[in-house]
Amino acid sequence: MRARDFMFEEDTSSSSQNLVATISGLRSKTDQIRVDSLVNMVRKQPGSEMFNVDLLLTSIKENPTIQNLVEKIATDDSGVKYVYFKQLSSDEDDDVDTNVPDVTPGGTADPEKTVSTMAKRATARRV
Repeated sequence: MRARDFMFEEDTSSSSQNLVATISGLRSKTDQIRVDSLVNMVRKQPGSEMFNVDLLLTSIKENPTIQNLVEKIATDDSGVKYVYFKQLSSDEDDDVDTNVPDVTPGGTADPEKTVSTMAKRATARRV
C-alpha cells in the first residue's frame, strides 16, 4: 500500500455511528438542519474528521438506521439544502413514567417492574 491509501482510507463505521448519534440528538430539538451544519457537527466528533456531504448521502442511501432517522434532503426556495428528520412517533412517549420509583413498600426494588420499565424504555428508543 502507498501512503496515499492510508491517508484517504475511510473509517465509515465511526462516522456512521457519530452521524446516528448527532441526528438522534437533534431530532428531539428540531425537524430539520442545514446539510453543511450537520456535516460540520459530525466532523467535530473524534473519528469523523473526514466526513463530508458525499459520505452523508451514501450513509442515507445505504444505512437502514440512518434511513429510519432521515426523511429527505431537499433544497428550499433560497437554494440551501436541508436534511429533514422523521418525526418521533407518539408511541415513544407512551406509558413510560421515569419519575416513578420501582420500589416495593418494604423499600426493596421490584424486579418485575424494573425489567418491565427498562423494556418499555428500550422499545420506545428503538427506531
